[in-house]
Amino acid sequence: MISIVPNHILMERSAQLDRERTEGRVRSPFHGIPILVKDAIATAPSLELATTLGSLAFKNSIAPKSASIVTKLEEMGAIVLGKTNLNVSKPCSFCPQVFLAGLIHHKGDMNSNGWSAIGRQTQSAYVARKGNETGLGQSDPCGSSTGSAVGVSAGYALLSLGTESIGSIVMPASRAGLYALKPTLNTVGMDGVFRSSIELDVVGGLARSTADLAVLSQTALTRENRGLLSEEGYLRFLTKNFDSLRIGFLDLTKWSLHPNIVDLDEVILKQMNEIYFAALKRIKKHATKGSAVYPVDIPPATDLWYKGQNPIDVIMCKQAVENWLDEVKIPGLKAIEDIINFNLDHREVELPESHPDQNQLLKASRDPPSQEVYETVKERMKLISKDNGIDKLFREQNLNMLAFPLDSLMVFVSAASGYPIATAPLGVIPEDGRPYGLGVMAQAGREHLMFQFLSAFEAHFPPRVVPPRLQDDSPSSEI
Repeated sequence: MISIVPNHILMERSAQLDRERTEGRVRSPFHGIPILVKDAIATAPSLELATTLGSLAFKNSIAPKSASIVTKLEEMGAIVLGKTNLNVSKPCSFCPQVFLAGLIHHKGDMNSNGWSAIGRQTQSAYVARKGNETGLGQSDPCGSSTGSAVGVSAGYALLSLGTESIGSIVMPASRAGLYALKPTLNTVGMDGVFRSSIELDVVGGLARSTADLAVLSQTALTRENRGLLSEEGYLRFLTKNFDSLRIGFLDLTKWSLHPNIVDLDEVILKQMNEIYFAALKRIKKHATKGSAVYPVDIPPATDLWYKGQNPIDVIMCKQAVENWLDEVKIPGLKAIEDIINFNLDHREVELPESHPDQNQLLKASRDPPSQEVYETVKERMKLISKDNGIDKLFREQNLNMLAFPLDSLMVFVSAASGYPIATAPLGVIPEDGRPYGLGVMAQAGREHLMFQFLSAFEAHFPPRVVPPRLQDDSPSSEI
């Protein structure tokens, strides 16, 4: 957690909602339910919380009003407990080098996931952090919606909001044993939300159950997109069966993380593979009126790179950051260069020895790609991820769902295509207890199929594992 709503405000809010319930008024399934909000999503002055993005530069930045999704949830009776930690919300290039460092939202190339100058290092509720791990090691909680995932898995709240451009919701959810969804691009309200990329970012939910995730996800939809669903919304599709789902499982030999990205010993790698194939076997068993096909394949995510990197996140990030600066109007901060200089002036906190890098900020400032390159790469992303990728696969093999290990580069395909991506908790790796998630994708606007899949998964797989460290009453000196 980065910040918590003052106790007197929480008590007043709780008492009000309790009175309403006593009087027979229940606003929604979220009446009186605590939620967490990523500290890149604005909350109104009445909650007395700044929207800091994890940086001291924004420590006193109070938004004039809440983001629309927060307002909707409060109107439904939810109680905002506080704001969650995140990777320092700065740009990164869409390239393999950054993935080595742990996916996205880093101000630099080699900063760890879940670290911010204000919130410091987020810890997994399952695996004690190992100080000597690099990249996506087993104790890394992933990011950038790290705190939103860990907060729910650790029992602070039943559900949370995060944001994602490339894996920022589903990757930390996978490592926290949660259900989560990044919806189709441009289907949810983004006002009052900081974006590291104005063309990639989406608000999404994280929860312990499919039903909670369904209600949260349909609440986030714009009025136009919510109107495309019945009054029941996504709850209508929680059939608990795989009927009519035609699921292709990606070839594990091609879609596991390369050893250069994450260094796994043979025992852990073997156990992860066994978990994936056991899931395939179980789904095949229960998909009697559907189908599960293995292996299927699409062009590798590395085909998206353009001359070694994808510049879209950089060029759009500079604009996105400066749009936010224009909105919050903090004295002395008007351009991305002002943030760079702020970090240098406060390097002991913003750029400590353990997290000294702001290379991605510098790249966004000094070396933006041309508009011609930007347009070329944008079209290339669509061609590879959609036209020659998922759309072609689904058409040729008559599929409507794609499944894969979340520890893979599929988050890049989701970002490039704008298609929705979700995760379901497969369990934990026996060797060290780290949660491991199954990812699923569908085409744009087909979240209803994904919720059918998630409900069937929840019905036919063991319950998510509660963090053992939370069940142990003995004191621990582990951080």
